[in-house]
Amino acid sequence: MLFNSVSFFVFLFFVLIISAVLRRYSAKSELWFLVLASAFFYGQWSWKYLILIYTTICVDYLLGLRYYKSEHPQKYLTISLCVNLGILSLFKYFNFLMDSVNQVIEVSGFDYHFSAIEVLLPVGISFYTFQSMSYMIDIHRQTLKPRKNFVDYALFVSFFPQLVAGPIVRASEFFKQLDEKRHFSFKMAQAGTLLIVVGLVKKVVFADNLALFVDPIFNQPENYSGLMTLLAVYGFAFQIYFDFSGYTDIAIGVAKLLGFNFPRNFMHPYVSLSIRDFWRRWHMTLSRWLRDYLYISLGGNRQGTYKTARNLFLTMFLGGLWHGASWNFAIWGVLHGVYLSIERFNDHYKLIRLNPDNKLVRLIQWFWVFHLVCFAWIFFRAENFKDSAIILNNIVFWKSHVGMTSSAVLYMAFIMFCPLLHWFSSRFDVSKNAGNLGASKYVCLQVVLLFLLIFFSTQQSDSFIYFQF
Repeated sequence: MLFNSVSFFVFLFFVLIISAVLRRYSAKSELWFLVLASAFFYGQWSWKYLILIYTTICVDYLLGLRYYKSEHPQKYLTISLCVNLGILSLFKYFNFLMDSVNQVIEVSGFDYHFSAIEVLLPVGISFYTFQSMSYMIDIHRQTLKPRKNFVDYALFVSFFPQLVAGPIVRASEFFKQLDEKRHFSFKMAQAGTLLIVVGLVKKVVFADNLALFVDPIFNQPENYSGLMTLLAVYGFAFQIYFDFSGYTDIAIGVAKLLGFNFPRNFMHPYVSLSIRDFWRRWHMTLSRWLRDYLYISLGGNRQGTYKTARNLFLTMFLGGLWHGASWNFAIWGVLHGVYLSIERFNDHYKLIRLNPDNKLVRLIQWFWVFHLVCFAWIFFRAENFKDSAIILNNIVFWKSHVGMTSSAVLYMAFIMFCPLLHWFSSRFDVSKNAGNLGASKYVCLQVVLLFLLIFFSTQQSDSFIYFQF
């Protein structure tokens, strides 16, 4: 059940009505209803997935309760990490590992191979696994007490707006809202509705239209010129932004309609003047998770410049693999690890000194950072390393072609318009001000957004890109 489908909004309508009625009479009944509604939502992909997610929920719920009652609580954290990472590894990385081993065996000249297992990757497994792991780690760090009510914890892990692709919510943030009395707020409803419409426009007007141009080129890069390939790289940078931030806007908007506030996940990443700033703006809840539960656990920046660079590199490498079982994702993570490490060395040794008040310097910084990010996106989007090499070859050696069609010219104009739109949206931050607009501005903005949805949506909307992770 996709956020950009009619069936989802029919489902959401009934959830909002029933939830509002139950909230008036029994808060606990409403929470149980939301747990069941989330199970129904997730089960639309496959009811078998519910076995996995509720295995994770039950294991960590029980381990959390046992943690403070044991003289050796460390073992419960170990069990939790083994179960969560074991399930994630089996479903997401086992076949990738076997393929890699088989390639090494083949290169070595031996006539043997390990068999893969036929298993379908459960939707959203990376996201809910990270949330469940953070719960036990926070208990171990004594920053969170175990939740006694099963329904609270089950809803935290499985809540349908953010279940499939985030944002990654911390247990302390979610439980605090459960402990407060939630009530219908016109301001939250106004903000939630606007964010849902903004998210839909990002997805079906911008991301899906960009996909019509970008996907064929990345799927068969050998058939296209250097110019078309370069445009596709730029196009994908904005396609994935509009696609993922669109999903997040809808998720945050739906949560607001149900009385919950989720943390922001995107803050105009393509206006960044450094890679560090990019990661403060892109997939912010994942960046926060990697920082707090991986980077800091590795030592953070407490052990000198070289070890800090090492920790940044390892964090981004593992963050790349988190996105998928592919060496291309690993390369994407490595590139960002290298970028961040170089920036750290430059900050420490002052190798390059720039005047941040100079507008030309800032423009050069933006241009440089944007193209570093786009270069890494090539490996993120390409099907395999061979396609990545073809794409780079097309651009570097400027492979010629017969010319551009009229539709390609339109897409070129569309792609070149995206940075201007992105910059303008950073000046007027809809996500931040969604609940604070005056009536006239709110109505005008909704009319413009609905006009875009009606006249510029693609005939068939694709699934969200991050659903595969």
